[in-house]
Amino acid sequence: MTNSYIEYNQNLSETTYDVPFNVLSIDDVNVKGYDGTTWSDLTVASRDAVAKTITLSGAPSAYQKIRVWRNTSATQLVDFQNGSRLSESDLDTAYQQGLFVAQEVSENASTNIQGIGPQGPQGIQGVSGNDGADGADGVTSTVALTESFESSEIAIANGSSEVSHGLGTTPKIVEAYLVCKDATNQEGYDLGTELKAPSNIQLYSTSSVCGYTLNPIQFPLRTKAGSLVGDINTAHWKLVFRAFA
Repeated sequence: MTNSYIEYNQNLSETTYDVPFNVLSIDDVNVKGYDGTTWSDLTVASRDAVAKTITLSGAPSAYQKIRVWRNTSATQLVDFQNGSRLSESDLDTAYQQGLFVAQEVSENASTNIQGIGPQGPQGIQGVSGNDGADGADGVTSTVALTESFESSEIAIANGSSEVSHGLGTTPKIVEAYLVCKDATNQEGYDLGTELKAPSNIQLYSTSSVCGYTLNPIQFPLRTKAGSLVGDINTAHWKLVFRAFA
């Protein structure tokens, strides 16, 4: 799950949308719309810090999807003075500002940074040319990743499961993550913790779907403390696809 933005592709006839991520100020939240080719800034009518919502001046029904995203200021917000008393509020603000800015860059919250996704991949490197430089013709070759998809949570079961990604092309990168859904699980992971899916879940993709095959459900899972607990308990975990094109 992303920490600095959320995308909506349904109910775009509405004008008010939730802001489910943490912010230092509700004024740091903005909205962009995607028309299938480019992202555009949308006009915000109001923001509600108590309800954690943002309201647009008009319904974004002309767009395929919208992104509600956070843009934390990189200007220093707290200046600690020698001999002064450190307050919890100031410490939280100083820590969260650095954390939030880092999340926004790594997750490409603004959609303007080349590459997208939790690790911010910056393209696929070309093969070595005959002259020793990068790229088949001796020129550096990259393929920018400009679109992303994240599925809803999927139950883990034997067989296969797939979801439509709506990217319009076969993704260059497809990843799957396990999301902890039980805070009292014997594995010791906190609710919402993500683990990269093990290698024996076989992933596949086409220009319209991404999916997995798994039969049987037999892969070991270690506890957060490091001990082996045997095969995963599927009642405690869901699976999420992320695809990049």
